[in-house]
Amino acid sequence: MTSPRRRLVAASILLLLEAVAFALLVTESVTGALAAAGFTCVSLWAHLVLHEFGHLIVAKLLRLPVIAVRIAPFTGWRNEVWIRPAPSATALPLRMVLFYLGGPMTNLLTAAVLGTATASTSTPLTRAALLGAALVAALLGMANLIPGKSPRSDGRNLLRWLFAPTATRAALQAGYYQEEVTRTLQTIARGKVGDHRLGNPVRDGNDPRLALAAFQQRWSTGHTQSAADLIADAERLAALARADSTDPAAAAAIAQVLTVQFGLWYLYAAAVNGSPVEHQEVLEISELAQLAFHAQPHMLSARVAMSLAHLLNQQPKHARSLLLDIRPSVDPPDLFSVAFLLRAIAECYLGNHADADTLIRAAGGDYQQLTQVVTAIQAAHAVRPLFAPAPMADT
Repeated sequence: MTSPRRRLVAASILLLLEAVAFALLVTESVTGALAAAGFTCVSLWAHLVLHEFGHLIVAKLLRLPVIAVRIAPFTGWRNEVWIRPAPSATALPLRMVLFYLGGPMTNLLTAAVLGTATASTSTPLTRAALLGAALVAALLGMANLIPGKSPRSDGRNLLRWLFAPTATRAALQAGYYQEEVTRTLQTIARGKVGDHRLGNPVRDGNDPRLALAAFQQRWSTGHTQSAADLIADAERLAALARADSTDPAAAAAIAQVLTVQFGLWYLYAAAVNGSPVEHQEVLEISELAQLAFHAQPHMLSARVAMSLAHLLNQQPKHARSLLLDIRPSVDPPDLFSVAFLLRAIAECYLGNHADADTLIRAAGGDYQQLTQVVTAIQAAHAVRPLFAPAPMADT
């Protein structure tokens, strides 16, 4: 039995015992107490459904895009309404606050209705059942308003949108950007890793392909606990790629993944956040990109990695030259869309904005966040440096 299910069973038993005790105090009948307790416990399922229904109704009323709805009480899985709001949507903080309030307020409103209904009945058994159900609804509503550790906590997200709307909107956009980075990495790695025995930390001496697969799985699923863990694993992977004992094809695969993973984020940090990367980081990216390009110069994935390194090194002409011969009918669709957008960035830095617009249209709309990075560079009044100059030594 999984840990969430253990907690669910324990909570259900506790609820049942409390309901029986409460019903005995009101009805003074064992049979009536069991009946009222059973109704109270069954009402929990209804309150869970109503909670998600409240979120769903608010999402529909506020025109927040709903991706999926999962309601599976007593299975150990989290009930949830998934939405995908656009980071640039109008009045997004207010709409998100109302969305996260929708579920708890539905529970509290239900508790108020059930509590009021007890005044219209004189039967102790019915009163006990209604009061028990009202208590469950109230507890569920208030519990969801308490900020929790989970990123899906209603209370936590409510506070974030209330008191840090700008940072929360930026985090939302960054999350969507990471989805696009992950899609690109999956396209690059497709067919290059054929073993799924993953999960152990990346260590020197591991099979390079298994180490690469483990790194990608942890990054895409959020298994890595911190940025420091991610960087440590990336450094071990880079060491494997440079090792003489590593097969050139495996070394190229590692180099491509690391270059694209970090290179795309360096672009984002510079163009969106105005935070150029340190030049030393650019040199390390360039070294890995060259390793991949020398091993597989004709593959689009290697050219994308090398063009990223050229862009970060502020060499847009070299970046453009690698992406002139893109074949949409041959290369993977996701990858040629990224290639078009990277070439559009190069054209922006070269002052060819009309060509950049053409490339953005050719890329399609599948990479909306990366497209916004391109348009941010294009709309900047001055050329933004992609790396910070190295500090000069004292003389």
